[in-house]
Amino acid sequence: MKSRDRIINAAIPVFANKGRHGAHMEEIANSAHINKAMIYYIFHNKDELYFEVLKYIIDQAYLFMHDSTWGEAHTPMDYRNQISRIITAMITFFNENKNYTKLFVDSLSNGSEEIPRVVRQVKNLHEDKDPLKSTRLLFNNGKKEKIIRDINTDHLIISIIGMVVVYYISGSISEVFDIEITDENEFRESRRKHIIDLVLNSIMVKKKQSG
Repeated sequence: MKSRDRIINAAIPVFANKGRHGAHMEEIANSAHINKAMIYYIFHNKDELYFEVLKYIIDQAYLFMHDSTWGEAHTPMDYRNQISRIITAMITFFNENKNYTKLFVDSLSNGSEEIPRVVRQVKNLHEDKDPLKSTRLLFNNGKKEKIIRDINTDHLIISIIGMVVVYYISGSISEVFDIEITDENEFRESRRKHIIDLVLNSIMVKKKQSG
């Protein structure tokens, strides 16, 4: 593994657990089994390393989401299945990459100015594999075909991401919302189904009842 990759991989759990300002380059160097001077040679400072870590995380998210967002949809069932896959993929990515999630959520909640710059750079790397672009196309096509209600596509995407991410922002959700959770996995699966059900029942055009 290249020194750059080793440093990024070592930096992710340190930034995730200690935050941007609490993380120390020496700890990252020790975790990467590399000289601290090498980190400064490659990344110059902690802010640049933090930016590159965020860029790596968003890049991984784009690659993970791509297969779930691309696909032809023609019938209402096609759209329901595709939207369900997109939501499931989002939840799966956040759940299977806890350190990525901590970093991403911390950056968003602290109003990090890096996120827009990171997204722009990653989008340029994946012009043909942009999950946001393909998701937006799916919703817009659904509206043209009168399968999805004529609602604002950007607000819809933001709402879906918000419903997925809020679970991780809240930390211990049982304490924040006074909800008793006996099985975290069971609760997470129930939450996934709830988000899908809520989104589909909100955006799909209802068939008119005959008679």
